[in-house]
Amino acid sequence: MKVIGITGGVGAGKSTVVGILQKHYQVEYLHCDVIAHEVMEPEGGAYPELIRVFGEGILNEDKTVNRSRLYEEAFVKADRVEELNACVHPQVRLAVERRLAMLQKSGFSGIALIEAALLIEEHYDEIVDELWYIYADEAVRRERLKVSRGYPEEKITSIMEKQLSEQQFREACSFVLDNSGSFEKTKKQIDEKMGVYLCREQM
Repeated sequence: MKVIGITGGVGAGKSTVVGILQKHYQVEYLHCDVIAHEVMEPEGGAYPELIRVFGEGILNEDKTVNRSRLYEEAFVKADRVEELNACVHPQVRLAVERRLAMLQKSGFSGIALIEAALLIEEHYDEIVDELWYIYADEAVRRERLKVSRGYPEEKITSIMEKQLSEQQFREACSFVLDNSGSFEKTKKQIDEKMGVYLCREQM
């Protein structure tokens, strides 16, 4: 089994890359955003710490976390993003490690694909074989976010300013995939990279 981490700035097109890999290669996909939602459920590992740090005001009547209310507390009312990350991301990492161990035990011999924006900050380089940086020009990313998510310029700028710089991404990742252009160009880069893996396995 090979473990690959996929990261990059908002709007870079990480989901496009993941989609190509899922369609054309043997992949088990671990999406850290989805896992983050799971660990925030009442039975999840992050739930008690979220209540301790942010209070019961973030809960719905059924005691589940109201994510909109939580994100408003963390992002809008005050700059408490680091507190939120400290509650959630260690539990996400534990969940990812458990799933990787289960895949390994099952004899899975394909690619375990982990996607998240914070792979570098959360030191996933310690548990993956490679980190891929999905790059796209800032102008391209901004246009994608306006069209696909309806984000205004101010919100896009605010999100980008909180993320790692291009240089930091490039220094931390062993492979850079340029997703600024066409779907075909992106797929060609992926196929070339995957061809290297296949050649290594046959040697």
